Formats: sequence, C-alpha cells, structure tokens
Amino acid sequence: MYTIYDYINYYKETSYENTRLNIMDQLIFSILVYLPLKSFNEEKTIYELNDFVKEIDKDSLTGLMSPKSIEIYNLLFDSKRYKDIKVNNFVNVRNNDTQFGAMTLRINNKTIISYKGTDGSLIGWIENLRLAYEFPTYTQTLAKDYLKANITFKDKDIYICGHSKGGNLAMYSALDISKRYFKKINKIYNFDGPGFTEEVYKTKEFTELNKKVVNIMPTGSIVGTLMNNNNYQVIKTNTHAFSEHYPTTWLVFGEYFVNGELSSISNQIHDLTTIGIKDLDKDMLHDTFETLFKTLDMNYSEKININFNNVLNIYRNMKDIDPKIKEYIDTIINTIIKSTKVEK
Repeated sequence: MYTIYDYINYYKETSYENTRLNIMDQLIFSILVYLPLKSFNEEKTIYELNDFVKEIDKDSLTGLMSPKSIEIYNLLFDSKRYKDIKVNNFVNVRNNDTQFGAMTLRINNKTIISYKGTDGSLIGWIENLRLAYEFPTYTQTLAKDYLKANITFKDKDIYICGHSKGGNLAMYSALDISKRYFKKINKIYNFDGPGFTEEVYKTKEFTELNKKVVNIMPTGSIVGTLMNNNNYQVIKTNTHAFSEHYPTTWLVFGEYFVNGELSSISNQIHDLTTIGIKDLDKDMLHDTFETLFKTLDMNYSEKININFNNVLNIYRNMKDIDPKIKEYIDTIINTIIKSTKVEK
C-alpha cells in the first residue's frame, strides 16, 4: 500500500492548478515543521531552505520526526509543486519552559500555519502530560500568540495544521480568535493530536471551532485518543501500536487516507482520559506529576534518554500519592504496556 512518500513522488511535479491543495499537503507541512533549523524571520522558499538543511548535524537530532522531516524535505524541495512555497517566521524553541515550533507558509492566496509536535526532549513530553491538568499550558499560549502575529487582514484563505502536540496547538490557537479572522480559517487539521479537558470541550467556543476541525488518527492511536475530541477519521497504517503515531506509516490512496477501525486499547485510553479522569482532583494530579518531573533531576530541555522501567520505579517509590490518582496512573501505564506488547 502507499504512504505519504508515494504521494510526494507521484504529485511533486503537479501544479496546484491541476491538483488542489489537499489534506496530504497539510500532512506534509505538519511534518516539515519538524525540520531542526534555527528560528528565522525572513522569507525563504522551500527550495532556498536546502542550504540550511544540508548543514544539519544528523547525530544531534532528537526524536523520530526530525529525521523523517529531512527525508520528506529531500523528496520535494526542488519539485514543481513545493519548491516555490514561501516560508517565514520559522520558530524552533526548546528550553526548560517549553518546546515549541511553528512556521507560516504561503501558496498563491492561501496561508498555512503549521505547528510542531513533540521533538523527543523531556520538556516536550512534560508538556503533553500537563494538558491533563493545566489550561492553557505555556506552549498553547505561544501557539495562540504565533497565530495572531502571523495572519493579517490580507490573508483570505487560512489553514492551520499540526501533528501530535502540534495538532492540539493548531486547534487551541484559533479557539477564541476574533470573528474577523475566524471566518477566514478554512480548515484546521489535527493529525493524531490530543484533545482537551471536558471544561474546554463543552464550551461554545470549542463547538464553533470544531466545525472547522479535521481529526485524523491511526487505528492504534495512543496520543490522538487522549482527552476530549470527536469526529475522528480513523486510518490504516503499515505498522502497529505506538509506531502508528508517525505519519510516514499512514496508508494513502491518491489524495485520501485508507479508512480503518480504532483498536480496543485506543478506545480504553480514550475512556480513561475522558470518563476515568473526571473524579480526580486536578490539583493533586498537578502536584503528583510536577513532583515526578522534579524527581527525574534532569535538564528539561535535554534529549530524553530515560529507561521506562527507571521512571516507573521512581514513580512507584514516590510517597503521599493520592490512592485514586495512583490507581488511575497505574491503569494508564498498564494499558500502554499492553499496547507495546501488541506491537511486538
């Protein structure tokens, strides 16, 4: 079966006049934002980025998506379809407070804002967990500020996209944007990104936002099933379990994904993080996780290189954890472990 690599090879010499901007292009933009480049403000074409991509130190990369973004870039940077796309305000930040990335692309009269997901750093994973008990997170605030700073009254046709945490940021960035700009947003693409707490999910603002959201998740999704969201399109992949999170494994046919069915484990994780979390004290949940993060005794901006069993030992030896929260976290951990066994 075909993947996004095949889509690029088949369509890269096809103009947008002949084949419209579509969801596969949005997925590509959601991958390209993982390029491990330094932030820049000036406008460059996709082709002009090649000099910078060639200088990337491959040995210093974090996570799986950065290498994949380079692979995708090398397939399309000199193609008719992509080479002249304009990129500006490329942001790539990682410190002890946040891991955040975004870029703005312009194709003819269309504007695309793409947000980066987790890059393999500890702070990136910490931010994912904070979504369960903190709103808005610092990174969500950065995403909203980025959108406001990078769309103008001249933009007529706006798309927002992101993979993983980037999908959540794409949705949040437009959650309460002014009506003048909101009506210019055509679609928001969330590629296997987590949802929101029930308090946010039930607001009038999210109901309006959701009319423009396209949710894509693989059959074995773990990240995209987290918390509250709806109207998913479940798609097949060429792998299993957590590896399905990576969009280069997703099956496509032309401009469309191949439909699949969500796994029982993915459904369990969704229920645990929507229904199962309702009775937990958010302040206690906050204190438990923040204590765990401090106990790791690491620079948050470092590349994560932690043995999962070591983290479990630290967590299980922590004192004064609320019994309900401990039972809840244990259940989630055991469910995720089950999913990795399925993968093997």
